[in-house]
Amino acid sequence: MADRKKVLLVEDDEFTRFMMKEIIGTLGVVVTLAKDGKEGCETLADDPDGYGLILMDLHMPGMSGIDATDHIRSLEMDPPREVPIIAVTADVNYHDDARVEKLGMNGYASKPVSPGNLLKLIDRYCVAA
Repeated sequence: MADRKKVLLVEDDEFTRFMMKEIIGTLGVVVTLAKDGKEGCETLADDPDGYGLILMDLHMPGMSGIDATDHIRSLEMDPPREVPIIAVTADVNYHDDARVEKLGMNGYASKPVSPGNLLKLIDRYCVAA
């Protein structure tokens, strides 16, 4: 069986998680959900090589997306690889590539995320796991 693309979606808002999962699912991409940064880190730790992309909300209760990204970037993976992380945020302070790059992320998506933009991000960044 061919490898399938897998996305880890870390988002605290239940409705946003549902909508983004539905949109991503139209591509046949497997989506795993996490409701906060801590759960996202734990999910990734359970399957460190299993995701081709992480979509990370920045502002969540408990462990923020920024703290979760710091933790993920500190992990040593075997073989070494850096899974792409896309910031998903309504905060206009993070809507530029240089700012999210400083956070260890590869790009950003503005909320509300349009289906077209979300599908472009999956196509651009997500690799089969």
